[in-house]
Amino acid sequence: MRLWCLCVLLGLALNAGADSVAGFTASHIKMVNVVAPEWPEYSNKDGSGLYWDILRAVYEPAGIRVKPSTVPWNRALKMVTEYRVYNAIIGETRNSSEPLLYPRYAIDVEYLSVMYPLTARINWQGMNTLKGNTIGWMKGVDVIPAKQRNFTLREYRSSAEGLQWLQQGKIDMMVDEWDAIQLALEDAGVGMDYFEVRDMPNGRDVYVAFAEGAVSEYLISEYNRRIPELVASGELQSLYRKWQAGEMPAQVKALLKTASAQ
Repeated sequence: MRLWCLCVLLGLALNAGADSVAGFTASHIKMVNVVAPEWPEYSNKDGSGLYWDILRAVYEPAGIRVKPSTVPWNRALKMVTEYRVYNAIIGETRNSSEPLLYPRYAIDVEYLSVMYPLTARINWQGMNTLKGNTIGWMKGVDVIPAKQRNFTLREYRSSAEGLQWLQQGKIDMMVDEWDAIQLALEDAGVGMDYFEVRDMPNGRDVYVAFAEGAVSEYLISEYNRRIPELVASGELQSLYRKWQAGEMPAQVKALLKTASAQ
């Protein structure tokens, strides 16, 4: 009976959200469970990729094993924020309304895509192209602040719905992550031959976002401590070069100047 109770307590210590972990020290944290959608070269299903390699470089020297999982975004987010199955999710932005904790340093810069039908014969002129049009993006994602909008906004609940609205003429353009657009097109059996896709000019920092709790607070402090060390040693730069993917965020690039000055 005592052995069973001990196993349960240790299991809770590794669980992302169990409140009882507050009494455990960092030495009890042997594994971090991290989830992300399957993004080729970033978070491959086999555990390879830029994001997984960065997290291993952060945590494994401290004796914390990284356990990667690939799950579609909406389900992955719930499994971090509601069910606490995972410690963290990769790819969230700081303006999210979800109950998450963030480290000081972002892991990547994400550029959203703008898609519109070729039949619309739109002459792309950057952000000015949005003016006067009806633009759709995911509900809850504040791509452009309200005061800066010179267009009509319609928020959809899924990329599939956004694509449907675009086809039906309910919106003139949809702004979304390219991976989400691509998946919506595949699921609908629609080819890219009918659309034009452009990148939004300004990227957004994306983070490894952690579930609330004492374990996450330690994991975040370790992340914040290790990233400057990885920059100073050149290991982080090597990982970005190795995968030829992602972009070092501005606050991480700033560490390069500090490292070179030393």
